[in-house]
Amino acid sequence: MKYGDLIQFDPIESVVQLRDADKSSAAHHLVNTYVISEEMAERLMQLVIPQMQFDQPVDNKGLLVVGNYGTGKSHLMSVVSSLAADASLLEGLNHDGVRDAASQIAGRFKVIRTEIGATTMSLRDILVAELEESLEKLGVEYVFPEAGTITSHKRAFEDMMEKFGQAYPEHGLLLVVDELLDYLRTRKDQELILDLNFLREVGEVCKDLRFRFMAGVQEAIFDSPRFAFVADSIRRVKDRFEQILIARSDVKFVVAERLLKKTAEQQAKIRDYLMPFAKYYGGLNERMDEFVRLFPVHPDYIDTFERVTVVEKREVLKTLSMGMKGILGKDVPQDEPGLIAFDSYWNTLKQNASFRAIPEIRAVIDCSQVLESRIENAITRKQYKP
Repeated sequence: MKYGDLIQFDPIESVVQLRDADKSSAAHHLVNTYVISEEMAERLMQLVIPQMQFDQPVDNKGLLVVGNYGTGKSHLMSVVSSLAADASLLEGLNHDGVRDAASQIAGRFKVIRTEIGATTMSLRDILVAELEESLEKLGVEYVFPEAGTITSHKRAFEDMMEKFGQAYPEHGLLLVVDELLDYLRTRKDQELILDLNFLREVGEVCKDLRFRFMAGVQEAIFDSPRFAFVADSIRRVKDRFEQILIARSDVKFVVAERLLKKTAEQQAKIRDYLMPFAKYYGGLNERMDEFVRLFPVHPDYIDTFERVTVVEKREVLKTLSMGMKGILGKDVPQDEPGLIAFDSYWNTLKQNASFRAIPEIRAVIDCSQVLESRIENAITRKQYKP
């Protein structure tokens, strides 16, 4: 029996770029392939959609999608923005509750997507330039006043949305920004305070206008020690934004329901395969359902992966996809539970030359190589070597 017989492997190898969703075919694919856990469905129905809709006035705020590299942040923002732009995509959602709730925002927005790259421009200049350029394509001509000539941007946003409303009276305007945290990390102290003040204003205008703002960040920006020196500015920004956290349970759900999807028959085979090992491994019996759903990945793999803080671009789903491709054609071992455990990531760390540039990782790799060579040299007889 091979691993490929026990799972319906669907690799996740490409990194989703937010602007991919500008193309209709890509938007369809992104919506159709997005799997939604119950926890994520609740966040979408109770937080994201009520904050985005404009039929019933609430204290609308900006939205921050928080998740580590490779956990589906850009995919989530692409799905939400695609639904907001095109109601026909609703049919592709695979969660009934979210599909019903999303009908409030489906097709109700004109969407502008942007990713912030390597730039020295201020956040205000980046977003204003993107808005002006995209609005022109939509047939709305509006030029923001120069930053040095105004005391607040709220009036400018009101004027912009008035022009937008004349052209699209039934629509709202959604601005989606990715890689915001990477950009903020590059900013000097005074520049960062100005950027955060502008971000606060953007969050505030969402309350009274049909303008909505969504951004993706790699960590909870309000809890980051990197921004401790601007704690007051951060606190004011926090009051005008809601956070959508992509948790470990969401990542595990994607692994189980897309990457390693299984039929009921395949799950039964895996359970029969793992049961004989239950008496040897503490926790296997109690967590059997979780082991079966995630097989052949050990459930603790993802939890441990999250704690490898020294490696920034972790991309857990991509790493698991590559690991699975290597074993699909192999036979499942009969004398041990053939699981991919978190220690297998060590080989990935060793083989990637860029990781050696990180002093902490290089020191551990060097020590391990010394130990390995000493063990190799100490075992002189080949038959005793593992």
